[in-house]
Amino acid sequence: MDVQIAIESDFSDSEESTADLLEPEFTCHCCYEVLVDPTTLTCGHSFCRHCLATWWASTRPSVRTDCPECRAIWQGYPEVNILLRDAVEKLFPADVSRRKQAVLNDPWLCRVLQVFQQHGKRPVHHAAPQPVNQNLLQINLREIREGIAVVLICLTMMVLVYRAFTADPSHKMLLSKPLNRWSVNDVTLWVEHLGVWTNQYKETFSREQIDGRSLSALSDEDLSAAPFMIENRSHRQIILEELHRLKETGVTRPQTLWEYKEVNPGMTLFLLVSLSNFPRLTLLYLYLFDYDVTFLPFIQTVCPSDKPQQDWLGWQQWAEFLLMYFLLPYQLLTAFSWHWLSVHYWTAGVVIVHATLLTVLDICIYWTLWRKGQMRMLPKMLWLQVIAVLLNSSLCVLLWALLPLFIINIEIYTQLYFSLFFTAVRVKQTLLQAERPQRP
Repeated sequence: MDVQIAIESDFSDSEESTADLLEPEFTCHCCYEVLVDPTTLTCGHSFCRHCLATWWASTRPSVRTDCPECRAIWQGYPEVNILLRDAVEKLFPADVSRRKQAVLNDPWLCRVLQVFQQHGKRPVHHAAPQPVNQNLLQINLREIREGIAVVLICLTMMVLVYRAFTADPSHKMLLSKPLNRWSVNDVTLWVEHLGVWTNQYKETFSREQIDGRSLSALSDEDLSAAPFMIENRSHRQIILEELHRLKETGVTRPQTLWEYKEVNPGMTLFLLVSLSNFPRLTLLYLYLFDYDVTFLPFIQTVCPSDKPQQDWLGWQQWAEFLLMYFLLPYQLLTAFSWHWLSVHYWTAGVVIVHATLLTVLDICIYWTLWRKGQMRMLPKMLWLQVIAVLLNSSLCVLLWALLPLFIINIEIYTQLYFSLFFTAVRVKQTLLQAERPQRP
């Protein structure tokens, strides 16, 4: 005996009540309204397509590929759930029609949906299927970057601790100890630091008990005769040139970046911070207040002349310097670091890369302002940058004299080596800024 069940009539009679009951089940958990073009992720949660696109583009130039509800990373490109869309449109036709019209009338949402669709149309190179560990998919890229930063900071701390306990304090004393007070050991140490080639001569200086006063009286004839017997003329010339500089200053001059930092920690940090933020003002400051010691050697290095070095600059050097000063000031730092590659290969390389990135950043900012017709905003931007840097560094400046050398070293090495990565992030964000939809 056949039994017929009147499904159609029952469903028709209760359609309105069923819609009311199921409305919470068809609600987007981003906007808390009825789903429009519901898109289901690999974790099983569904959202309005424009809500998901807005979430996806919320961190542009980077994009979010985690579920807005459970934060699970989705795989591939999410498509509209056709079965769910048809059910929602049948149960809530008025709400769906109203919300679709609202999306079409919002230029921001239309732009976000367009960018989201274009991202999905990019060709994907499929590799052979591999077993996927679901736990690995939960790892956030930001957590990876933070982990790398922590590791680098720990390594830096270890290097600084190692240098603090293994540094030679006797050589640091020569940077501040007058020549006439040098002992025999000080003279031997000074000869040793002239280069590896002095190993054959330092024993003679030690054996003959040459102190600071005896060293200042040496001449070319003394070095070529017994007991020194330095037959190599270039070796004698280097020793006499360094001795002449030593007599002029009274103390040995810093020969490397690390020695300069030991003698002038405040000036070192000032140059590192200010050159990366205000290169033109910093070079002007050096010209006005530190011409002979810093500015003149800097210009003679980046803008060399065919004539012998003098205490003044030729008009060609000034013309080349001023052209780079106003257009691309960071390229002056690049040229200066290039001449130091043979002395500090890695440090000079970091400065060259950092200065190049800062140049690219400047060009991008100028181009963006000019394209948008906002060049008049440039003075205001510079003023805001000055205020921000002053506020960020004011506490450090006030407490600088009280900070221990270990903290000073951390700050200097952070500015020198780690600021490069922050600048690279800024350059990336600036270059991709044009692709980011701007809400009117």
